[in-house]
Amino acid sequence: MSYTIHEVAQKMGISTYSIRYYHDHGMLPNVKRDANNNRVFNDVDLEGLHIILCLRGTGMPVERIQHYLDLVQQGECTVPERYEMMQAQQERTLREIADLKEHLSTINFKVDHYAEIMKTHQPDSFVPASMRDTATNQTA
Repeated sequence: MSYTIHEVAQKMGISTYSIRYYHDHGMLPNVKRDANNNRVFNDVDLEGLHIILCLRGTGMPVERIQHYLDLVQQGECTVPERYEMMQAQQERTLREIADLKEHLSTINFKVDHYAEIMKTHQPDSFVPASMRDTATNQTA
């Protein structure tokens, strides 16, 4: 199946500008052009774009993604380096997930805390003294 750049943008949830950027920087090397010089994408191109978006979404810099994609183009002999890159990204992503879970735990505590305050109509006693002093000085 073939797709226009607008269809790809809608399907992938990104801008046409981003797609053009990735294509113009050689990250989507197999995208063809039609008779009017418009980009025409196929399912394999969408898979490549999915990998790019996945790696960007996990914080990999564009330069590293480009290097990874260059390695893919070089073939089988680069599998060990690609494996190391993916393993490092996996570890980074797992650390980020752990950090986000910790942050979510704190946020969940605050949501529960405020829900209880609203339910019981009690004042918020969980305000650090330094913030309480600032708030008092601003209202005085």
